[in-house]
Amino acid sequence: MIEPVRRYLATRRLSKAVRQGVGVQEMSWTMPRQESPESGEAAVEAIVTWVREAVATMRRPYGLDHVAVAFACRDSDGRVLCSNTLGVVRPAVFYSDEGAQRVREFMVDAWHAGPREGAQIVGALLSLGEVAHELGIARAA
Repeated sequence: MIEPVRRYLATRRLSKAVRQGVGVQEMSWTMPRQESPESGEAAVEAIVTWVREAVATMRRPYGLDHVAVAFACRDSDGRVLCSNTLGVVRPAVFYSDEGAQRVREFMVDAWHAGPREGAQIVGALLSLGEVAHELGIARAA
């Protein structure tokens, strides 16, 4: 009986921390035109650079350096045209070709979703180390 209550309370604490922005970083970029491979590659590089800069500043209690990364493409009215999560990954993914390739794949999905003029790519990153630090999980480990 005690264990389900503990899990419930831990889930509430976690949800509250994330809603308050603990460990969350966001950024947006103008969606490049599909017919311009150069601008598409520049956007991929800008996104990968942002992820690298974000993970460089995060806490890593007891080596917990995992991040959850997600992207969405919104039209000029703010409607989401497509979204994708890269899941929970280690920062090293964005220092290899895999990170850039995963961002490229999202960009292809976004172009197929048919963004109009003024569309944006929105990125969100959640640092699990920051959340663990805030909740005191690392001290309990």
